[in-house]
Amino acid sequence: MHEDTAARLLERAAGLGASFAEIRVEDAVTENITVTNGRVSALTTTRKRGAGIRVLYGGAMGFSATSDLSPQGLEKALLEAYHVAKAVGGGDRRVADAQPAGRLSLGGVKKHPSAAGWEEKLDIAMRAYRRAVELGGQVVTTRYGAYYAATEVYATGGFKASFEKLLVGVSASVVLRENGKTGNGYESVGGTGGLELLQGDMSPEAVAQKAFERAKLHLEASPPPAGEMAVITRPDLTGVFAHESFGHLTEADHVYTGASPLHGRLGEEIASENVTIVDAGWDERGGVRLLADDEGVATRRTVLVERGVLRGYLHSRESAAEMGMEPTGNGRAQDYAHDPIVRMRNTFFEAGDWSEDEIVEDTRHGLILDMPAGGQVQLDGTFTFNAMLGYLIENGERVKPVRDVVLAGNILEMLRYIDAVAGNVEIRTSPFGGCGKGGQHAYVGLGGPTLRAAKLLVGGRK
Repeated sequence: MHEDTAARLLERAAGLGASFAEIRVEDAVTENITVTNGRVSALTTTRKRGAGIRVLYGGAMGFSATSDLSPQGLEKALLEAYHVAKAVGGGDRRVADAQPAGRLSLGGVKKHPSAAGWEEKLDIAMRAYRRAVELGGQVVTTRYGAYYAATEVYATGGFKASFEKLLVGVSASVVLRENGKTGNGYESVGGTGGLELLQGDMSPEAVAQKAFERAKLHLEASPPPAGEMAVITRPDLTGVFAHESFGHLTEADHVYTGASPLHGRLGEEIASENVTIVDAGWDERGGVRLLADDEGVATRRTVLVERGVLRGYLHSRESAAEMGMEPTGNGRAQDYAHDPIVRMRNTFFEAGDWSEDEIVEDTRHGLILDMPAGGQVQLDGTFTFNAMLGYLIENGERVKPVRDVVLAGNILEMLRYIDAVAGNVEIRTSPFGGCGKGGQHAYVGLGGPTLRAAKLLVGGRK
């Protein structure tokens, strides 16, 4: 749509002496409906339409953004980016060569949210609410959400790419109170597709049912024992370790600055041979489908750890140039008003050859945990994570539910203790959350199978 104007701007940048320039035009919409105890507490739609422009001059990168997509507005932003780079001056920033993604389309979307009425979208949130109340939910919040965008990227060297983004989802939160105790349950589902995705296991009713069941179990559960023990993580919690604890360590902007403990360790054994971790633009088992990153580079499956050996890092065009490697399609921006930085996409542990039941039966004493509930992570891999639900395991059997479990350790130590991995890979995403980094938000997918760490520190009751 903006190809002719972009071509003229790139010529102008070259005439100014820029070694690289990039124009990224985006039109994005975010939709949200929230129903709280039967009342619509939020119904919003936000559209962001504009362009972000980068100019590399004298080894310094300048960035400027504008919502004025006229030729004059775009030229003004280009000149602002150029003057920023010129003012900084004297740097050594570069961008690696990359093949443009070309023109990509998601395809197969039957009921795009842009073509559906608000009545239908509101009904999705209300259906979840009605089911939760029907089951006995006392305090219930349900949500419908969607995000969709069209992006065009033009850059020096005849680089052209255009692609779509799409994410829809539904969530439910249920609170139960009984005899002075409170039980909380939450479920959120999402994926790339139209409203037709929200059926079966992803229907509003199924989501409400899962949230209620979790709230009921949370109400019945007790704090876990404390100390070091075997810990089995189910797919949602496994994904938190893949993304939060490990994935950030592989982002190349952390690596080349030396902030990551994985610096200089490619080819080194850093985990047990049971561990394979991948970051991919999309995977048929779930997550968000990202055809290209925000630099217009086609996404690809990037193996980070293969059978315990560190095999790769995640790269934007800039970090790839810095480290003499190839871009992996991980240059992502929150929206047109932000410049691309290295970000994850769908990050997950790959399947093993156990079943979940086999792992439980093989565990003498430990916990099986689900429903992640936040935590803290440091760039050296040290983590403190919370899991809302699980079961105590004794002699291969689930003996009683536990709640509000705290896990602490270092991911590079934990990876060496992983001794059993199941085949039940699940990759989850949602339009209600995401990953924050450098002041930017990005939609991501995360997951994996059920797996066991033979030893992990658990905070609970002695």
